[in-house]
Amino acid sequence: MGERRVVVVGGGLAGLAAADALAGVGVPVTLVEARRGVGGRAASFEDPAGGGVVDACQHVAMGCCTHFRDLCRRAGILDAVRTDRTLWFIGPDGRRSACTPARWLPAPLHLAPLLAGMQHFSLAERASLAVGMLRLARPLANPEGITAARWLAAIGQRERVVRLFWQPVIESALGESLDLVGLGPARKVIVDGFLAHREAVELLVPRRPLGELFGARLADWLVTRGVVLRTGAPATAVHRDGAGAACAVATPAGDHPATAVVAAVPWRAAARLVPDAVPAVAEHFAGSPITAVHLWFDREVIDLPHAVLVGRTSQWVFRPDTGAEAEAPGYCQVVISASRGLLGGDRQLLVDTVVDELAAVFPDVAGATVRHARVVTDPTAVLSVRPGVDAVRPRAATGIPGLFLAGDWTATGWPSTMEGAIRSGRTAAVAVARHLGAPLPPPVPELPRAWLTRMIAGRG
Repeated sequence: MGERRVVVVGGGLAGLAAADALAGVGVPVTLVEARRGVGGRAASFEDPAGGGVVDACQHVAMGCCTHFRDLCRRAGILDAVRTDRTLWFIGPDGRRSACTPARWLPAPLHLAPLLAGMQHFSLAERASLAVGMLRLARPLANPEGITAARWLAAIGQRERVVRLFWQPVIESALGESLDLVGLGPARKVIVDGFLAHREAVELLVPRRPLGELFGARLADWLVTRGVVLRTGAPATAVHRDGAGAACAVATPAGDHPATAVVAAVPWRAAARLVPDAVPAVAEHFAGSPITAVHLWFDREVIDLPHAVLVGRTSQWVFRPDTGAEAEAPGYCQVVISASRGLLGGDRQLLVDTVVDELAAVFPDVAGATVRHARVVTDPTAVLSVRPGVDAVRPRAATGIPGLFLAGDWTATGWPSTMEGAIRSGRTAAVAVARHLGAPLPPPVPELPRAWLTRMIAGRG
C-alpha cells in the first residue's frame, strides 16, 4: 500500500491538534484545508478601512483549558498568551469590581475574595450566588433534562444575581443563551472553570492576532515536524477500498492516499463529505451566533485589559495588548454571545448602542470620535449546547474503518470552545494511533480537583 499516511481534512484547531498529536508519535500526516490559510474560526482579517489586522472575534481560554495551554507550549506560542487573574466586572451603575481569587486559600474557598469583590451585589446577593454555585457543583440527577435558567429559578436564585452574573458568565463561556443552555454544560463551567482549582478561573488571552499565532506560527511549527499542509484544497470526497475502508481524500488538485482519514470539519461539512458516517443530528444540532463589534476611536479610551459589562447589550469589552496598541491605536472589541435577533439586525443601531454603553462606563469615550466601526457576526459560531445535545454528539471512531471525526461538535465532554476543538483532535489522534498500531500520543494532565471540591462535586 506504500507509505502509511494519515490525511486530516480541515485546518481548524481540531485538525491542527490531530496533526500535531500524530506527528508527535511518528505518523506521517497530510492536512488539507479549503481556505488559503489554517486556523478555522480562530482567524484574523485585515480591515480594509485601515484598521490593521484584528481577530474576527476575540477568543479567550481559561486556566482549566489544559490542552489549549499544552498545544501553545509545544508550538512555542505560549509567550504570546497573557494570563489574567483578575476579572473585571462593571455593574449597571458603572461601579467597577476587580475580582481576584486568592492564591493562598484552597479551592473552592479561593473564590471568596472574588465574590467579595463584586461591588454591584449586596451581601445577600453575594451569599445567594455562593449558595447557587455550591448547589450546582453537587452531583445532579438529570443535568441534561433541564435548562440552566429553569434550574436557577427552581432553586430560588435572585433575579439580579441571574441577570448580572449567571447570564453574562454562562453565555460568554458557552456562547448560548441562558434560556437554552443545558444544565450539564453550565455545571461544567462552574465546577471546572471556577471551583476545581485555584488556577482554573484565570483568563488566557492571546496577545497577538489569532491568524499570526495559529495560522502562521503553529502552522510553520507543524511543517518543521514533517506535516504536509495543503491549503486552498477543499476535500470533495473520501474514497474507500474494496473492503469499505477509507483509503484516499479527493481534492480538485488530485487524490491524497491515506491509511486513515480524520474529518475535522464542522458538522454540516462532515455530513456532506461522509454522510453515512455522521449521525442524523439535524434536529438536535443548532449553531449559536456570536457578534463582535470592532471600534476604532481617535484615541485610547479603554483603560482596562478587559471587562464584563453586566446588564447591558454589550457583554465583554477587550482592549488589545500593549504591544498591539501601537499598530491599532484607539481600537477595542465588544463581544456579544447568543446574538440572534440582536436589535433587529440593525448594525448601525448596534454600533450606536455599544458606543453609548461604553461611554457610560469609560469616561474617555464621551470625548472621543469613532473613526471606524465594523460588525462581524458568525451565525453558527458554536454548537448550541441545549438539553440532550451531548447524547447525540458522535465519538471519534465511526462505523467506517479508517475514518475518524474531530471537531468541537463531537463528543469531547467539553462545550464548543477552543479547548473542546483541541481535545477532539487529540482524541481522534489516539483513535487513529490505535487503529494503525502506532504509539499513543501522551495524555495531557488535567488540573487536579482540590480535596474540598472533590468532596462537594466528586472527582470528575
